[in-house]
Amino acid sequence: MINLTKPDETATIDLSKGSSDIVVRAQWVDNGDGDDGNDDLDLRCSILHPGDKMYLVDGEYRGSLQEPPFAHHHGDVQSASVDMPGEEVITVARDIAKRAGGPVALCFSVYSALNNGAVSVASLRPQMKMSCGNDEVVCSFDFNQGPGANNPNIYTYVIGYAIVTEDEVILAPSGKTSKPGQEETPWIFWKNDSIDIDIVGPAVFKGAQTKHSEKYNKQANISYRFVNVPATPKKKGLLGGLFG
Repeated sequence: MINLTKPDETATIDLSKGSSDIVVRAQWVDNGDGDDGNDDLDLRCSILHPGDKMYLVDGEYRGSLQEPPFAHHHGDVQSASVDMPGEEVITVARDIAKRAGGPVALCFSVYSALNNGAVSVASLRPQMKMSCGNDEVVCSFDFNQGPGANNPNIYTYVIGYAIVTEDEVILAPSGKTSKPGQEETPWIFWKNDSIDIDIVGPAVFKGAQTKHSEKYNKQANISYRFVNVPATPKKKGLLGGLFG
């Protein structure tokens, strides 16, 4: 196992042997503040395909291994305890670069929704583990070292990013966080053969808050959009409202 603790410190996973898909686990712990309601983080992955097609995979837009974006979120987990860390999982197809037609960039982040209650995300000590076959890399940057460590109004923490080719995965921690009060999502930009991450993507709310995404993005003048996330959520009819 390789443990990466510094931003942009890299490790490489060889994909040329074996047949296992890539499994990413985001883990966090109970911070001991006595409020179990705020121990809820959401694992998100921004995925940049060739042609600047950006996808989002999370607990709401779970994706598929069989079709774009060739990644699948295994479902929302809403709690963590002292004895049982919270964990959400995303599987990425081993041959995602081949299927997509070129190198694919991925940005993994955790998000704390405002309606979960005020919490310093850094106090939940989020980290990610990427495994493929017998190879495992951990990104465990300590966000409590940052200037916003105790700020409950910072909602998004980038825990790791990767470039996947047909032969390998190059993985690194990040340490980036959103600005206080900012609901934007991480967005990926190619920079020659490397990538740059900036938290300027559209806000994507879930559940009952979904309807507020469009208004937020218009007010913030955000023009970026994920291919698989509708700008305007579908309105439910009467039966959908009763049974959806």
